[in-house]
Amino acid sequence: MAQEFQPHLHRLRSMRYTNDMVDKTTVSELARLAGIEISDDELDEVTNRFSSLIQEMDRLKDLDLANIHPVAIFPEGGEA
Repeated sequence: MAQEFQPHLHRLRSMRYTNDMVDKTTVSELARLAGIEISDDELDEVTNRFSSLIQEMDRLKDLDLANIHPVAIFPEGGEA
């Protein structure tokens, strides 16, 4: 099944999203691929929430992270 996701992941990573790009059909297909059942009466709300999430994630692409260094929350070897 992982192979089935590859074209979708590539498309998701490479695109800039607008509200028009996240529609009910897209959400339904992603839900099907993920094995999530969404009823017809939930589809509008799920589509709106997913669209908002994608827009926020898209905004992260604009951040300049060149001078940001990774932080180890859990030190290696379990040391505190």
